[in-house]
Amino acid sequence: MQEQNFHIIYNPFAARGASKQYLDGVCTALNSAGETYIIYPTNFKGHATELVRQILTEGGKEVLILGGDGTIHGVINGLNQDDDVVLGILPAGTGNDVATMLNLPSGYENIKLCMQNILGRNVKSIDYMIEKKGKQSMLFFSYGIAANMVMSMEKFEKKTKLSYYRAIVKHMFGYKAKTYQLSIDDGEPRELAADFLGLHNCIHAGGGMQLVHNAVIDDGVAEVFIVHYRGKLRRIANLIAITSGKVHKQPNVEIIRAKNIEINSPDNNLCCSDGEIILTNKLDLKVIHKGIKIFGK
Repeated sequence: MQEQNFHIIYNPFAARGASKQYLDGVCTALNSAGETYIIYPTNFKGHATELVRQILTEGGKEVLILGGDGTIHGVINGLNQDDDVVLGILPAGTGNDVATMLNLPSGYENIKLCMQNILGRNVKSIDYMIEKKGKQSMLFFSYGIAANMVMSMEKFEKKTKLSYYRAIVKHMFGYKAKTYQLSIDDGEPRELAADFLGLHNCIHAGGGMQLVHNAVIDDGVAEVFIVHYRGKLRRIANLIAITSGKVHKQPNVEIIRAKNIEINSPDNNLCCSDGEIILTNKLDLKVIHKGIKIFGK
């Protein structure tokens, strides 16, 4: 049996059902380059996690991910710290925040550019975050309005980038701020009431909303992003600031660089990680410096 160079984990439902066209472009580029490959379609939630473990167990070392942030999140959660694997990102989702973070072009028309990068086999290492219980993320973990927004998004039949704003507006007035205990880099815990509290390894979230303006993907730290509760009028001002990329300048927003954090949330177990809901009242997170290898410039 011929050894396969590339293993493609492919979400057939990405790009609102148009991801087959993306896959055709990827296969054309691989065939033209004389590369061998095998395709693994995802069929259910969590399937990408199972598939990447299967691929690595069978000796695969180059895994391409064709899908959105959810598919990438699934793959990341199938990796162990000592796995010898390089990931290639082929963005075909609604938000594509991982691609934005990595300066990768999105859209079918840019598949050739992404494949040139992959076929050039330029490899770099980036950070990711891991929760003590095992959940892993390239983008963020967060409590607050964001988690409620994700739950609303799951109910939308059609999702576009505008859907993120539609979902956040839905919770603008009805959301009740929660109280959290936060400890940063093993420091003394502090208590705060917040509309939003999380650890971010990215500038954008929610399909391009700029939240943390100075996040860097390979610097060994992430950013604690806090939106303190200051009333509903301040929420509206924050939303306007998000649309203009200036939420970090708002008086109730606090951003702190950290290598690890612990969040206790006595009255809220609704947490979000890269668009996936996690039910937990506690997060114990740390940054793994340059723990994932990807094809990139």
